[in-house]
Amino acid sequence: MGINRLKRRKVYGPALLLGSIIVGLVVVAMGPVGQAFADESISVTCYNIQNLESSLGGVVVYDTSLAAGACNSLYYACKGRCVGCFTDQDYLDSVCVDVRGTMFLR
Repeated sequence: MGINRLKRRKVYGPALLLGSIIVGLVVVAMGPVGQAFADESISVTCYNIQNLESSLGGVVVYDTSLAAGACNSLYYACKGRCVGCFTDQDYLDSVCVDVRGTMFLR
């Protein structure tokens, strides 16, 4: 029985080595991809729709249409009524997005 165990270890040894090399290469390749997405992040400030003067906090999203959903998920005080606002270079005011994805100026 001891001989069979040694044979199994020899058979699985190169396969494990190859598998760990492949996993290592995938992890190394994912590093630049993760950094590329981080450059495209958008800082969003969360407000209750009834009080657009005091913010509840901020979140980071990668798509502006997801701003209100992220705010409502993160802040319990929203209770589904929060909007996410971000600074747009084309407007003087912040652009806000509600849960339906409708954009309006703050």
